[in-house]
Amino acid sequence: MFLFGKSKRNDPKALRSGTVEREPSRMFAVPYDPDSIIDTDEVHARLHDTDELQFMQTREAPFTVIYKETEYLFDTADVEFEADENDPALGALSDTELETVLKANHAFGVEMLHADNNMDSYHLQVKLLHMLVPDMAALFDSNAYRTHSGRWAEMTAASKVAPSPDYMFTIHAVNDSENGTDSVWLHTHGLTRCGTIELEILGANLNNWNDLGSALNQIAHRLVGDNRFIDEMEPKLMGKAGDGRDIVVTWQRSEWSFRDFPKKIVGGPSDRDDEHSINMGVIYLYANEDDQLDGKLTPIVKWCDVLSENAVFFKTTSETRRMRALAQERVDWLRKLNRELPEKHIIIKLGLKPDPEHGFDDDQYEYIWFEANELRDDGFSATLTQDAFYVKGMVEGARRECRYDEIVDWRVTTETDSYSPDNIYKYPAN
Repeated sequence: MFLFGKSKRNDPKALRSGTVEREPSRMFAVPYDPDSIIDTDEVHARLHDTDELQFMQTREAPFTVIYKETEYLFDTADVEFEADENDPALGALSDTELETVLKANHAFGVEMLHADNNMDSYHLQVKLLHMLVPDMAALFDSNAYRTHSGRWAEMTAASKVAPSPDYMFTIHAVNDSENGTDSVWLHTHGLTRCGTIELEILGANLNNWNDLGSALNQIAHRLVGDNRFIDEMEPKLMGKAGDGRDIVVTWQRSEWSFRDFPKKIVGGPSDRDDEHSINMGVIYLYANEDDQLDGKLTPIVKWCDVLSENAVFFKTTSETRRMRALAQERVDWLRKLNRELPEKHIIIKLGLKPDPEHGFDDDQYEYIWFEANELRDDGFSATLTQDAFYVKGMVEGARRECRYDEIVDWRVTTETDSYSPDNIYKYPAN
C-alpha cells in the first residue's frame, strides 16, 4: 500500500480558488528483468546519495530525501500490472520496450507529494524511480495517464534540467460521434498533484478541437510553470491572439458553466463521474477590459478562429531559461544529428540582445528562429526566418555567424522524424 492513501478532493460547492489540496503523484516502472524488483529490500538498497540527492535514511519506507534544499517524503510499492495492448499511450514505446511491457505482470512504484516547485518535484520523482529501477523498459505516470519510454526516463533522470511542464499533464479529447454529435470535450489530467484544478474546454467540435487543444495545452503549461493558478473569475494575461487582441484567461466551475452550452453537449452533467466532477474548471476569456470589470465571460470556443491564426502564448522567464539550459546541455546531439543524418532541415532559436534604445533589462532577449546553413566546431552560420522587432538589421533572410552558447532551442527534421532537445531520446541508440 502507498503511504498517502486515497486522494482527498475538495467540496465542489466550496470551490472558489484555483488552488486545491495536492493529490499524491504516483509513478511506476516496468523493468526489462522482472526478477530485479522481486526483493523489495534489494530494490531499496539502490537508494544512495548523489551530488543532487541526500537521503535522511534508506532502511525502510517512508523515505526522506533532500533535493535542491527542499525535503520530500516518498513511499514505494510493488504494483500488480497488466498492460492493454490497445492502449494508445503505449505508442510512446519502442518495439523492444512494448514487448517487455506486454509480458509484464508486476511493476515498482514511487508515490510522493509534490512541493511548491512543480517541475523540480516531478523531476525528482523520475530520478528516484530510475534509481530504484535502473533497467526500466517503461515509466507509467498514473496521474496523467501517460506512458514514457525507459530511454526517456534514463535521459531525464541523468539531466540537470527538468523536463518540459507538458509532461506533467495529459489532455483527453472525448467525442460521441456515434450518437450524431460532433461535440468534443477537452480536459486535463495530472494537474491536481500541482495543487491546482484540472482545466477543461466545453463546446469544441471536430473542426476546431485540435486548435483549442493546443490553446489548452499552452494554458496548462503556464499553470505548471507558475506553480499556482488564478482564482475563479480572476483574469490572467496569457498572450496575443492572431488579430492582436490580448488573450486574457479565467475559469468558472463546471456546474455553473453548463448553462452556457447546449444541454446535450459532450462533457455535460450526464458524462460526469466522481473523477470528472470535482476540482475542475472550464476555461473562459475576457474579451476586453470592460468585460473584466463586469465579470462577463466569453467561452474560449468563440475565439477559435483567432487562436488558430498566429496566436502567441507568453512563456515565463523561468521556462525560457529551462529551455535554454536543456538546449545547451544537449547541443552535442545537434552536432551528432548534423553529422549522421544525410537529409535534414535544421532550425535554431537564438536569444539576441535588443538594442539599448528599447529599454530592456540586461537579462531580457528577443528570441528568433534561424535556419542553419553550416555547422562547424567553432560555430555556425544561419539565416533569419523572420524580422526581429528589437534588433536593428536583423530582417528575414539576413545571414549571421552564430555561437553555440547563444542557442535557446533547436529542431532537426527529416521526412519521417523531428528531433528536439526534449525528445532526442527517440533518436535510435548506437
